[in-house]
Amino acid sequence: MSTNTLTEIRNVRLGKAAALRKLGLDPYPSRSRRTHYAQAILDDFPGHDGKPVTVAGRLMSWRKQGALAFGHVQDQTGRIQLFLRRQLVQPTSAPDGVLGYGDLSLLDLGDVVEATGKAVKTERGEISVLVETLRLLTKAIRPLPDQWSGLKDRELVLRKRYLDIILDRKPHERFAAVSRMVAAIRSFLDGRGFLEFNTPVIQPQYGGGTAKPFKTHVNALGCDMYLAISHELYLKRLIVAGFDKVYTIGRYFRNEGIDRSHHPEFSMVETMTAYENYEYNMNLIEDMFRHVATAAFGRTQFKVHGHVVDFNQPWRRVTMADAVQEKTGVDFREVKTVDEANARLAALGINEPQPSVGEALVKAFEGVEPTLIQPTLVYGHPVEISPLAKPLAEDPRFAERFEIFIAGMECGDNWSEQNDPAHLLNTWKKAYRAEERDSGKFHALDFDFIEALEYGMPPTTGIGPGIERMAMIFTEQEIIDDVIFFPMMRPSVSPVNASIYGVAEPTLAPVEDLALSVADFEALCRDGVLKPHARHLVLKPHVRLWRCSPGQVRGSGHVEIEGFLPSSVLRLAGFTLNVADVLSEEEAKARLADSIELSLVALLRERFPECQVTVSPATILRAG
Repeated sequence: MSTNTLTEIRNVRLGKAAALRKLGLDPYPSRSRRTHYAQAILDDFPGHDGKPVTVAGRLMSWRKQGALAFGHVQDQTGRIQLFLRRQLVQPTSAPDGVLGYGDLSLLDLGDVVEATGKAVKTERGEISVLVETLRLLTKAIRPLPDQWSGLKDRELVLRKRYLDIILDRKPHERFAAVSRMVAAIRSFLDGRGFLEFNTPVIQPQYGGGTAKPFKTHVNALGCDMYLAISHELYLKRLIVAGFDKVYTIGRYFRNEGIDRSHHPEFSMVETMTAYENYEYNMNLIEDMFRHVATAAFGRTQFKVHGHVVDFNQPWRRVTMADAVQEKTGVDFREVKTVDEANARLAALGINEPQPSVGEALVKAFEGVEPTLIQPTLVYGHPVEISPLAKPLAEDPRFAERFEIFIAGMECGDNWSEQNDPAHLLNTWKKAYRAEERDSGKFHALDFDFIEALEYGMPPTTGIGPGIERMAMIFTEQEIIDDVIFFPMMRPSVSPVNASIYGVAEPTLAPVEDLALSVADFEALCRDGVLKPHARHLVLKPHVRLWRCSPGQVRGSGHVEIEGFLPSSVLRLAGFTLNVADVLSEEEAKARLADSIELSLVALLRERFPECQVTVSPATILRAG
């Protein structure tokens, strides 16, 4: 194994751990006898002056000057100095786990230690612990990064947040504040009579929103399931059961983009309240933000995206149509046809035709969002984009729905829930497209939930602000990664770790899927390079129909194979369909199925007789 500075330092420290064991000292005892945190002593020195205290924490500084030694230990509250005199420190004692003054050379920066002694002030006036007994609680095998410069590499900060926190108290306080914020949300809702429930993260049917889901497989049940994109439909089941005020603070997983304000895994607080409508939630969300601001942060003004936002002022409430009219002069409530709506968009410089007047309004509103700086509740969304919300009684073109905007950022989506099961089922069916089942473009059908609604759900409304969005606002951060302690990143093994631990250093980033031609796949299988991961292979054919000219359609096909690769889908392209000028969907499905049976299925059964091969019905994809 090649050596470098880190591996040499690591070996020296491993040698010190061995030396401690020879002295009868365990470098990793199971508990500490700490009595005080550092900040408690610093904040009330007169109350601790001359009294015995025991502190514990990470050794962040260390210097020895003959018969004197000084150091600083850091715990979660702060740092306090250790002051050691040779004649006062108890000698090394294996039964007591005590490290004597003569063996202090076995200590290193980064070690976790415990010190017992009296609280004093040094001649220079620094509050300290005059140490009488010193115990090593954890031997650090790796050195800390330079404390003066800290972690400068952004990727290293995100991958090794724990090191950043050790070296810099600002992010430490930021993440502690996020924790207090979540506690304040809970206390607020509990004080309003809400009950907290855990709802499933692994769900047989994702729903409650429009997002591309993460898919998984439950071996014990032998079926595919999804990670939650929302918990809303489960909270509504609780309302059906007879609980009037419920909430969850849950984890959400949406297999979509990563940017400054979006993350595939995030948290949200979702509530459901029976016998109320969306107007109740306007008051609830405003009161909750104000409570969090004061309870967790002690103030109501925050700098967000360069703007000072004041949560103590009454929030503005404006309809989406009014907000667009104020900005553009166009009142989409007066627009009667889709053509007219798209003409209005074009006049505004928006050359993206929309399928309905309501969706044209939403497109125009996108230009308004950045101007909503102070907390604003925008309500009255078009029903076309609000399938789970009730229409407004006075104007059924719009829904009883509102969104929260702060500093131009959308921070929550809320509505009066649609509890008419027949209406909701019809809405879902109109939007549903089997060929784009998990695309995240529409609400997936959940018949179990429809059944629950058929037993009767009272008038209900809910809120759903994102925890990370709130954290960005209240901690005044611009990037969502700075409020997520463990942001999602590609797996990585550094060259030095690969050397130390004897593991392979990855040369290629992991891929989501593998795509091959049929000929390459067959050759790789015959050569023994590719082998199935599971005993059950599921082939999912897809036929794509191409409209070449009026009355003429061509067809091409590809196949997805599940169970062949351990963590991704294998796609095989290159299935050609010999078709006549006109090709029906059923003909296309039949011909692709025949082609697969004659070639691919035969190959798999020949090469891998231990595997069960199942061919699912073909899916039609339209290309134009």
